[in-house]
Amino acid sequence: MHELQHFRQALLKRRAVLLADLESGASAASTVELDQARQGRLSRMDAMQQQAMAQETRRRAELELKRIASALQRIEDQSYGYCITCGE
Repeated sequence: MHELQHFRQALLKRRAVLLADLESGASAASTVELDQARQGRLSRMDAMQQQAMAQETRRRAELELKRIASALQRIEDQSYGYCITCGE
């Protein structure tokens, strides 16, 4: 039981970090402006690449948050540590 509490605390800490990262990185994934007068073509391409990287980072963080939620639920159900497929 003590071991499960350790895993639960680690999962909760990781979830808090991911949520904070998602909150702080929300503006990086926003739409890139098309105003050529404000920024050149290369700067815009760089901004689009950064946007794509931020969107992928967000997608991965959201996937990890789903996995954390699932693991926390299994801890609550007392099924954490068993194979989801075969039950061993």
